[in-house]
Amino acid sequence: MNMFWYHRDDIFAQSLQIGFKTFSVGHLAWLFSIAVVCCLCGMLYRRLSESGRDNMRKGISLSILALEAAKIIVMGLFRVNNAEFLPLHLCSLGGACTIVSAMWPRMKGMNGFFAFAFFPAALLAVVFPSTTMYPFWNFYCLHTFLYHALIILYFIIRYMAGEIHPKYQDMWLGYALIILVGLPVYAINGAFNVNYMFLGFRSDVGILATLWDMVTPVLGRPGYAAALALIMLIVVHLFYLIYTGIEKIRTNHR
Repeated sequence: MNMFWYHRDDIFAQSLQIGFKTFSVGHLAWLFSIAVVCCLCGMLYRRLSESGRDNMRKGISLSILALEAAKIIVMGLFRVNNAEFLPLHLCSLGGACTIVSAMWPRMKGMNGFFAFAFFPAALLAVVFPSTTMYPFWNFYCLHTFLYHALIILYFIIRYMAGEIHPKYQDMWLGYALIILVGLPVYAINGAFNVNYMFLGFRSDVGILATLWDMVTPVLGRPGYAAALALIMLIVVHLFYLIYTGIEKIRTNHR
C-alpha cells in the first residue's frame, strides 16, 4: 500500500518511523502557510460585498464537507477501523457548526462558540498535532491540518471583518460548551476504550502526554480530566485577554 494511504494502525503494526516532530521545519511551514492564507483571505473578505462574503463562507463550509466525505470514502475503501473517527471531538462539532454558521451567520451564541471553543481547539490541534506518526504527505495528516485550518480560517476572516466581537459572557458560553460536550464524551471513552477529546487514555500529543504522566499516577483519569478542564479555563481567559487587547488597538486606530 502506498504510504499516502497508511493509517496509524498500519504504521504501528509495521513499527515504522516515518513521522515528523512537533515544531520541525515541515510543521513550522504548515503553521506559517496557515497564518499567511488566513491573513490574505481575511483582507480579501473585508473587501467583498455581502453576497461575496456569503459565497466565501459557504465555500469554506463546503470544503469541510468535502474533506469529511473524502475521509469516509477512504476509510471505507481501506477498511479502516472507524471507532476513532466518530464525530465526538470538539472540532468535529466545530466543523458542523461552521456549516450551520455559514448558512445563518447571525445565529445567536454561535460567535461565542467559535471565539472561545472551536477556534482555540482548532488552533491547538495544528500547533500540537496528534498526527506526528504520519509523514506530511499522508492522507490522514493532510486531512487533519486542512480540516482544522478551515475552521481557523472561517473564524479569522469573520473576526478580521468585524463580524465577531468576543465578549466576556461569550467566553463563559464557549467554556460551558467545552464542558457540556466533554462530560458525555468522558463517559463514552471509559465505556468503549476510545480517546475522544483526549479524555480516554494517554495521547500521542506531547503536551497532553506530559499532563497525563504528571496527574494520573496520583489522581487517575478523573484527575487528568479535571486538570484539563482547569487548563481550558485558563486558555479561554487568555484568549479573552487577547481579543480585548486587539479591540483596544482597533479603537485607538479609528
